[in-house]
Amino acid sequence: MKRIAITVLVFELFSGFGFAQTTVSHTVKIIAHPILDLKLENASVSPEFNFRTIADYENGVEKTQAASLKIKANRPWVLNVKAGTESFQASGSQTSSISSSALIIKKSGGSENIALTTYDQAISNGTAGGIDKNKVMLDYKADPGFISPDSYVIELTYTLTAP
Repeated sequence: MKRIAITVLVFELFSGFGFAQTTVSHTVKIIAHPILDLKLENASVSPEFNFRTIADYENGVEKTQAASLKIKANRPWVLNVKAGTESFQASGSQTSSISSSALIIKKSGGSENIALTTYDQAISNGTAGGIDKNKVMLDYKADPGFISPDSYVIELTYTLTAP
């Protein structure tokens, strides 16, 4: 009997330690704001189209991977392109201009040609991710026909939006 009483006393003593514990909870909150980031690789390098032969004037000149855009986003996105003006401007003494639509843009490896205009046109889209997943390479083709000798320039604007 004495042995049973000691055993019960020991169990009573140690069972109290299990109930002596306390816990506390702490809620942690992450606030993820929407992000869209667009970078033009080698922004200081402007593609040049040199028209030297009759074939160049008749068929146009193409630059593959003329632009490389890096996109970081945490949501779906759409990449748009537009011209800053309705036409290429002559930089020399010529008063003529070339329609912006003489520059055709397409996603490298793609088949959809986009003739440049002054309004946004979707050229690519994608999902959330970093530049390892969201890098867009673009091909340019200049096809102005038989233009007057001069240098012509136009500014392109790329815009990244969320649908």
